[in-house]
Amino acid sequence: MNLSNINVTALIIIIAAVWFVVQSISATKLPNKFLPLVSIVVGIIISVVYSYLSSKNIQLEQDLFFGLFAGFSASGLDDTLTKSISGLIDSFVGILVSKASDSTSTDSSSTDTTSVK
Repeated sequence: MNLSNINVTALIIIIAAVWFVVQSISATKLPNKFLPLVSIVVGIIISVVYSYLSSKNIQLEQDLFFGLFAGFSASGLDDTLTKSISGLIDSFVGILVSKASDSTSTDSSSTDTTSVK
């Protein structure tokens, strides 16, 4: 396996294609625990098909490696994006809730002081 001529553009295209296919599959009733395995299988299939269509030459060892890499990358990309976006949303909502509760407590304390006077 000669990794010196890695086509980075092709690898990025394969990763994106795997991610899109797995996202469409995840909309079905397939349990989420099988999605990483599906991602790897789809990565291998897309890698072999891309290799055949682009050069009419299948280098099975290299295509399997790229397919595994693309499958793991797409799975990790999805996991990272999901956790990062949900983490950002949770943080943003937490900040909004804390500001709202601070302004409510400030307003209630100001009304309490005026009622005591």
